[in-house]
Amino acid sequence: YDYSDIYGVNFKLTKKERILYHDSVPTHAMVFTGVDIANGKPVKWLVENSWGAKAGSKGYLIMFDKWFNDYVYEVVINKKYLPPSVLALLKTRPVVLPPWDPMYALLQ
Repeated sequence: YDYSDIYGVNFKLTKKERILYHDSVPTHAMVFTGVDIANGKPVKWLVENSWGAKAGSKGYLIMFDKWFNDYVYEVVINKKYLPPSVLALLKTRPVVLPPWDPMYALLQ
């Protein structure tokens, strides 16, 4: 339903707000096997879903980059694909989050 028009209130939450209000949590694993890049930016992602071959096209789905930005919380990437600026961060002291931090709870 279009509750925004009915009530005259914008119910759209940002990613930060969805995390703070526990409206969105990571619950699913996928393997990103390809990316469609236009003008140097990702547009779509080819995803091998963990639901098996019956979902999507033989287990593969296309995901738009906006969805990726809105709902992906963690990624595992081979270090050889990381730029030097990100690799340098791996040598810094990690920030330990307190248990009441929303990201702490998300990643447990």
